[in-house]
Amino acid sequence: MKNQEKELIQEQKPRIEKFLNYNFNNIKSISLTNTYTNPTGVVHIEGYINDDKKLWIDAAVSGKNGVEVVNVTNYIDDHYVKPQYRYKFKNVTDIETEEKAKKKESSSTTTPKKRTFSSRYLR
Repeated sequence: MKNQEKELIQEQKPRIEKFLNYNFNNIKSISLTNTYTNPTGVVHIEGYINDDKKLWIDAAVSGKNGVEVVNVTNYIDDHYVKPQYRYKFKNVTDIETEEKAKKKESSSTTTPKKRTFSSRYLR
C-alpha cells in the first residue's frame, strides 16, 4: 500500500503545484506527506507549504484528471492568495486550458507562415 501511496503522490504532485503556484503568491516549497480515504471513498493527499506544518494543504483526488483544487488553511487563504483569485480559485483543468491557449497564440504569432507560390510564377 505504501508504494501505491507514493506513486499517487508523485503522479498528482505536478497538479497540486500548478494549482498552488497559479492561485497563490510566495509558495516556496510544497511537501506532500501522506494520503487518506474519506468516508465517501475519495482519496486525499495531505501536505504543507514553505516548510511550515501549520500551513497544511489537502487535495482531493477525483475525476479522470485527479486533483482539481487544493484546500488550504485560512491563514494561507488570507495571506498568500493572489488578489484576482480571492473569491474564486482557478482549477487545474482551467489553468491548463489557459496555458494551451497562450502557447497556441504565441506559437502562431512567432512562427512565420509558409509561402506558397502560384505555378504562374515558377516558369
